[in-house]
Amino acid sequence: MPQKIMRKKAIVLGILCSFFIMQGIFIVSIPTVKADVTIPPNFYSELDTDSVYVYNVTKFGGDLSWLGFDWVSKYNTTTNVGGQISINFTGFYDKDPADVYNAFGSPMPYMDIEFIENQGGVLNSNHTFYNVSNGEVAFNMALGYNSFQSGFLISIDNLTYLKELALAQDSGYMPGDINVEESSNFISFDFKQDSKFQNTTLVYERKSGLLVWARTKLAPITDPIGYTLEFFLTNYSLDLNSAYAYNVSRFGETAFWNDWNDNFIDTWTTNPGGLVIINFTDYYYKDPNDSSTSDAFPSDIKRAWLDLEVYYNGSFGLIGPQISFTNISNREAAIQMRMGYGDLQSGFLIPMINNITFIKEKALNAANPGEVIFAETELTISIFYDQIGGFQKTHFIYEKKTGLLQWIDTDVGSFGLEMTLIGFSPPLTTNPPQPPNGSIPSFIPIILGIGMIITSILIIKKVKRQIKKI
Repeated sequence: MPQKIMRKKAIVLGILCSFFIMQGIFIVSIPTVKADVTIPPNFYSELDTDSVYVYNVTKFGGDLSWLGFDWVSKYNTTTNVGGQISINFTGFYDKDPADVYNAFGSPMPYMDIEFIENQGGVLNSNHTFYNVSNGEVAFNMALGYNSFQSGFLISIDNLTYLKELALAQDSGYMPGDINVEESSNFISFDFKQDSKFQNTTLVYERKSGLLVWARTKLAPITDPIGYTLEFFLTNYSLDLNSAYAYNVSRFGETAFWNDWNDNFIDTWTTNPGGLVIINFTDYYYKDPNDSSTSDAFPSDIKRAWLDLEVYYNGSFGLIGPQISFTNISNREAAIQMRMGYGDLQSGFLIPMINNITFIKEKALNAANPGEVIFAETELTISIFYDQIGGFQKTHFIYEKKTGLLQWIDTDVGSFGLEMTLIGFSPPLTTNPPQPPNGSIPSFIPIILGIGMIITSILIIKKVKRQIKKI
């Protein structure tokens, strides 16, 4: 009996060994693409490849038939408004040799990408493509233009090259209007094909190279309504761990810093070449010492609080800080540094930037008496306020996605301050644009109305004279 048992054990062990050997041969025989062990030096070194990046879909329409580079359909996937797209980077691999029209080379990011539908408020997965290249994703989702197939992740080592590459796409069979814009945190690529076949805007975070917002539209091919997709990254927020430095280009005179009861605390000054350094500490509710009711923003929302330092540019370098505060409210800084007007004390980080319509409404309501003009780009919103009588002129530029102040030029009486966030290039001309239709200041129609009445009276008098002569 023991010999039989031993023979059976030997047979079973032999079968198991054969099985594992065959599995090993099978695995080795599968062609694989070797991934870089580390993130390539031209990409963001701290990219979190373990995280899932979730994008909320705000527009979707048409057909999303996923093709391989051999033009063979893999799957007809879909999402919808309220749905999601999730990305998990799997590594950096060699570029697919069939991806011949893509200007981006190896190593290229690869990813798992899942399309999720919102079905009656419940998110359900439609389909997941595993370990597909950034080039294949860009090709199928129209997240690029011509050979600029940038997809979900761009390299960050040479943004100048990327801008040149994007602008070079205005050639061949796809000429169009191409615009590249930068703010302190983002870079956007906007492609509008002359034939109107494609219209694509892609916004990336400059630090990480991650796609944070996209809007793309193709004219109908196989689907009668064409293809439309718009989405934004949900797990993106302003980096509160970084310090933001503003370079001073103009300062009027020494200023005073008062408390909420208008009691003197200290004087402060800076000059051209000086610095204002901000470190956001967190988001809190309105300062309990601030009893003012003239606040454009609701008291039940959290606003930014910050540490602040102001430096003077001396003969041998920066001197200071001339003044410093720890964990003060953004509203306090705005009031004391004249970085607002009326009840719109927006300061370094404007609240509720996700609601541009609200911001415009509050900016207009705060301008009595005065004139407010807005200007928008893909990345920024500009607010130009001129008070009647010229006592105050305050012009801001804010970043849309974060609400971070990019540039300010403000004059209130004899006080003057102009400064620019390092990393942002203000427009060559900072004069306000002409007000568009529907945004003419309220006092202008009154003047025009009075003028029309006077003109009508003069015309009537002239007509009466002519009748009398007859």
